[in-house]
Amino acid sequence: MDNSPGRRAGSNGSPDNVTAVDREILAILQEDARATIEDIAARTGLSPSSAQRRLQRLREQKVILGDVSIVDPRKVGLGVTLLVELELERDRPELMANLHQWIVKTPEVQEAWCITGRGDYTLVVVCGSIDDFDTLAERLVNENPNVRKFTTHVVLKTLKRGLAVPLK
Repeated sequence: MDNSPGRRAGSNGSPDNVTAVDREILAILQEDARATIEDIAARTGLSPSSAQRRLQRLREQKVILGDVSIVDPRKVGLGVTLLVELELERDRPELMANLHQWIVKTPEVQEAWCITGRGDYTLVVVCGSIDDFDTLAERLVNENPNVRKFTTHVVLKTLKRGLAVPLK
């Protein structure tokens, strides 16, 4: 596979300018976002200036969307995680923008996906308690008349948490 810059995206959806060395850098940063340029350079065989340029390009091209710390929600008082499936009224598409804005501005919603199948959206929600979720669910329905119904699944145990993308 040709990983040289300028290659057009193939059927696998890979970007036209992410090289094998770029993938090494991304893997290092997914493992530890606090890795220094010197660490990255040593592990990839690049000079520090070359590693810095590559890292800057990956950020400018939005291959790297952000650098975050993964926080244990239980240790900050958010011990309840829920998967919430939303079903919308099919005849109310004019209300979609309002729902999207509500999802984006609601901090309890960690992730949201538009899905196929029975529901229309799946949300990952963290709350301090079931009572807190009840309040949030009431807001969801009151502020989004396009939501016909929602189904909630309470997470009993988290087996894996993270956003690392497989790079191999």
